[in-house]
This record gives sequence, C-alpha cells and structure tokens, in this order.
Amino acid sequence: MAYDFEKMPLAIKFKKLFRFTKIYGVRRSVVKAAGRLQKPILKHLVLGISLPKTRFISVIGCGQFSFSSVCYFIYWKLGDVFLSAYDPDTKKRDALTSFYGFKGKADNFEEILAQPGLSLLYVVSNHASHTPYAIASLQKGIDTYIEKPVSISWQQFTDLKEAIKNSPAKVYVGYNRPYSPAIERISSSIAAKQKPLSLSYYISGHVIDAGHWYRDANEGTRICGNLSHWLDLTIYLMNTRGHVPSKYKVQLGYADTNEPDDNISVNITTEYNDLVNIVITSRTEPFEGINETLNLQCGNVIAKVDDFRKLAIWEDDKLYKKSYRPKDVGHKKAILQPFLPEDQRRDWREIELSTALMLHITDMVRSKATQAEFELNF
Repeated sequence: MAYDFEKMPLAIKFKKLFRFTKIYGVRRSVVKAAGRLQKPILKHLVLGISLPKTRFISVIGCGQFSFSSVCYFIYWKLGDVFLSAYDPDTKKRDALTSFYGFKGKADNFEEILAQPGLSLLYVVSNHASHTPYAIASLQKGIDTYIEKPVSISWQQFTDLKEAIKNSPAKVYVGYNRPYSPAIERISSSIAAKQKPLSLSYYISGHVIDAGHWYRDANEGTRICGNLSHWLDLTIYLMNTRGHVPSKYKVQLGYADTNEPDDNISVNITTEYNDLVNIVITSRTEPFEGINETLNLQCGNVIAKVDDFRKLAIWEDDKLYKKSYRPKDVGHKKAILQPFLPEDQRRDWREIELSTALMLHITDMVRSKATQAEFELNF
C-alpha cells in the first residue's frame, strides 16, 4: 500500500505517529509503528509484565492487523496466552512472536494444528486462505475466529457452512463495525423499528498498489477485501431494525472499468423500501488511515457517524452527541468475541446473508455488470 512507513522520511514518521496518538492513543500507536517497522524491541514501551498463563491461542497470519489489533487486544485482555504462529513471511512471524512472547513459531500450518493445548485459532491470513484454514481447524474441533471475509467464492462458502454444521467447535467472525460504540448506540435507537432504512456510506480507502496481494485475481477483489465491511454492517442494521429483506436490486457505478473494484458506487434497494448507497474511493492514501462517514434514517431516527470519532442522533426533538477518543471501530470487542457473553457474539445468520450479498456483488464486479437482482434465502 502507499505510505510505506519504513521508507518515510524521519520527520514524516514522527508526524504520522503524533497524529495517530491523537486518534488511537499513545500505546496503540506505538504498537502500530512497531508492526510497520518490525521492531520487537519497542514492546518494552507499551507492554506490561504478564504472569505465566495457560497458553491456548495460536495465530495464522502475522501481518499488520495481527500485530496491531488481534494480538494487542488479546494480550491486554488475557496476558501471555499465545502458543504458536505461522506466516510464510518468516520476518513477520518472528517479529510477532518475539513482540508478544509466543511460546513458539511454526514452519507450516500443520504444526499449528498439532500443537498440544490449542483450543482457539485466529485465522488472519490472506483472504483466499481463510476458508481452508478455518475448515481444517473446525474439523479438529478447535474453536475458530475467522477474519473477514469468511469466504471469497461460492464453493468456499458452501464448504465452510458444511464444516460449521458438522463441527462441535464455535465460530467467530471478524466484522467489527457492529461492535463500535457509535453503531451500538444507533442500534439501540432503531431496534425493532420495523421501518425502511436509508443508509449512505462514503469511504476514503487505502491506495493498493498493483503488486499488492489484494490485486491477485484469486483473492476476491476489493469487494471481499473491503466493501464486505459495509455490506455486513448493512445486514446487521437491517436485522437490528427487525427485518432482513430477501429481494435486492443492485446498481454499480464504475469510475474506471479497467479497475472495477476501485472508486466504485453501490446502490441497493429492497422490497422493504430500503435505500443503501456505498461509495468507496482510493484516489490518494489517507494519511490518518481509512476514513469513513455514515448517514442513516430509520423512522424518526436520523444519525450521522464521522469516522467513528463523532456521532449525532436525532429522535424527533431529542439530540444526542458523542465524541470518541480514541477512535473505536469495534476491533476490540470483535476480536474478543470468544470471551464475551454468548448474546453479544455475532449472529451467524447475519454473516451468511452478508457473505451471500458480497459474493453476488463480487460476481457483478468480475463481469463488470451494472445491475442485477437476486434473493438471499437461508
């Protein structure tokens, strides 16, 4: 991606780090920098001393998200509970395991599954590998956390659902926006409203270079890699208001058909009279990371979210305002789902519906279609 932190001039590095401390706080910002720089020595600035614990969690995929989010939140919740990690990039694997004090590091995925004591696996690898890794883990009876997207093809999706059906293990999914405080507050206002939704999203996303693995044709396009977040949030909000439609009309607008999954608008209407519009653009790399806004209307509720830093809700004559510092897009609670009360974990039916919607739109983008109708039946 653009803005390679390691190659930035020193002055720009400090400027970015300072800006991030204003958004995410000092500790998390230092961890983000440590992940980018692959500098485990920085752990002494941000990690406290943890007493020995039972080690039962392993991680597959040791990139920036594992470093700055997954392991960060698990460590501060549970301490030294990490067994082993694997990534084809041994530098990333070694940096992660050293920083968080993993018991060991694996040379392949089979070693991860064979590790005695493993009862929870976090799958945070490249998108196309999520389903096969998750299926192998579930077949071993291991509780499995799958980062988004859960699948990047219809066949993968079918295979995953079958594996979940036949496994006693629990499954958790990494769509985090529903766990953000702003969305939780909106959800409490629209719960069981049984009214049509009007939703508008505008996302300034990362610039993804031509050589980045996201661009691999087998990785599901940016529809699976990015847009899936807001499709999932849409299904979640529909379910919250009390009805998830089955019939969808989708219109796509491409800024450049040579790159159909970049700078795209998605317009969705349903038989319930919902109106959803998503614009995701990546014409420049946002210096402070991905930036997003959300506008919602449902019955007498009007809401605005500004980059998950500010929230405003109007309900008739009542006005509610809230600022969030540090910025919170829900990563902490999403990652810690295995340790939340059962009623706070994501409903798998929502994940099935949002994944099917994502795969339908992925098919449209691959064929550069501009409109289609389909039904979600589960």
